[in-house]
Amino acid sequence: MLGLGGPYYHDASACLVIDGRIVAFAEEERFSRRKHHKDSRSCAVAAAYCLSEAGITLDQVDEIAIAFNPAWPEPSDTCTDTELIAELLDPSLFGHYRPRQVTVIEHHLAHAASAFHPSGFDEAAVLVVDGSGDGISATLAHGTTSGLKVLRQFPFSQSLGWFYETVAEHLGLGDWTSSGKLMGLAGYGNPNRYQLDFLMPQAGGYHLDLSRYGIHPDEPVDDQYTDLRYYRRLKAAYTAAYTGLGIPPHRRARTYSDGRIVPDTGFAPEHADLAASAQHLLEQCLTELARDALTLTGSRRLCVAGGVGLNCSANGRLAALHGVDELFVQPAAGDAGCAIGTALEVAVRRGDLALPGEAMTTAALGPAFDPATIRATLTDYGLAFRDHSDDLPTVVAGHLALGRTVGWFQGRMEAGPRALGRRSILADAHHTRNRDHINNRIKHREPWRPLAPVLLQKAASDLIGTSVPHPFMIVARQSTEAAHQLIPAAVHTDGTLRPQTVACDDADPYARLLASFAEQTGRPPALLNTSFNHEAEPIVCTPRDAVATFAASPLDALAIGPFLVLKEQPN
Repeated sequence: MLGLGGPYYHDASACLVIDGRIVAFAEEERFSRRKHHKDSRSCAVAAAYCLSEAGITLDQVDEIAIAFNPAWPEPSDTCTDTELIAELLDPSLFGHYRPRQVTVIEHHLAHAASAFHPSGFDEAAVLVVDGSGDGISATLAHGTTSGLKVLRQFPFSQSLGWFYETVAEHLGLGDWTSSGKLMGLAGYGNPNRYQLDFLMPQAGGYHLDLSRYGIHPDEPVDDQYTDLRYYRRLKAAYTAAYTGLGIPPHRRARTYSDGRIVPDTGFAPEHADLAASAQHLLEQCLTELARDALTLTGSRRLCVAGGVGLNCSANGRLAALHGVDELFVQPAAGDAGCAIGTALEVAVRRGDLALPGEAMTTAALGPAFDPATIRATLTDYGLAFRDHSDDLPTVVAGHLALGRTVGWFQGRMEAGPRALGRRSILADAHHTRNRDHINNRIKHREPWRPLAPVLLQKAASDLIGTSVPHPFMIVARQSTEAAHQLIPAAVHTDGTLRPQTVACDDADPYARLLASFAEQTGRPPALLNTSFNHEAEPIVCTPRDAVATFAASPLDALAIGPFLVLKEQPN
């Protein structure tokens, strides 16, 4: 089964499932090198990669599924639009083979399947929240061994995702792709300064009423959805609402310096306060939705997906919610993850996957490159390198202990927007200067944005206050006093951190790196970890991507496969 994600001209992706198991998944942006693969819904290169991983061709795939209904608002189970199918899967990459039809999986059902089917749970409440998809912006569902049952849905005119992204855009943080920045800025603000009373949390969820700004909640607007007329009206209404609070739209000044455009990365107190107010309100609404989902299902487990599911702070609030014993958040919670959901949902329907399925414990589902390929790339670029073989983690740990920053490129690429030790930039988390160096000079991004810690599971109780595994860096935790003292560069200004925990495993170079770092420094097995890319590009995919980003940045070293490249020899 081949699932395709990202139907709305962003975040295109592909996932291949064979015998109920995810064989491969990748996002198109990693190949096109265009962040979010904006303005295209072609999944062709990601799909070609997935097929090559399995050694099959497109005509050997039993079923192809897409994560949206092109005929919306009319219901549809299949799509036979040859032009659309060719847009998704360029025939020139598949021997000019053209599938005659694809299966349609409703967008929020695809999100829900991406969260529940790989959770390993035999039953759970499922919460999906995003901007919108197929006219829906939030879904409450119940997952059981029989599959998924939708319980409640909220229309696009009640979108929490759009509310959140308009705050980010109003504050000059960027377009919808930059909503995650708002979460970081919120930590600096007062969440009680602004009363955003057009959005009211209430039992069972929330209610959005923008009547004061020209949009009535009962107004029929379905005919304004697909041509984006409603979206444009909504953005104008929110602009009026935020301006009415005394915060005009903010546009960052930009200057030219040292060969590049440098944006203003500061913020005013009112900007942080609006960010904090929006974050707090979002968390209140999500809490009410989760409570209702738990009540309706009688479950004590919660699965989360949808673009809003990438909000680590909100996920931390849900994890701590009374009645939630276990939480699973799909690491590729945004539209790219719909490829996983569609492929798994079709596998369930065909009887190839019996629920509960195998729990998803790794996001390492993308391309890997053998040492010979990596060596050839380094040689082509004329780089000096050393092959440290199995000693690489120990050698790299020594460089990190000396305060150096390292690009870490190992194994299969991660799914989702968070680096999880396959395509990472690593540094010592004991020194806040490392965080500032990465933000300011390596990634050229706002200095107030937090970086995350990676730590061995055995250190979790001391640093994050729980022994519950956090493999995907997608759930925020309150830091312990030990974390404040020992890994302050990974603790945000509000006292939270978004950890990735790694099991002790001698076969895993990432785990051995952490263990060796602790042995060499006498400090916890924890490091600062951020994605291997600069601000304007997707996470690196290939060795060539890694070398290019390494060369264009002040990274000190590149650990790629068994090889180590140094910018300059240490003293």
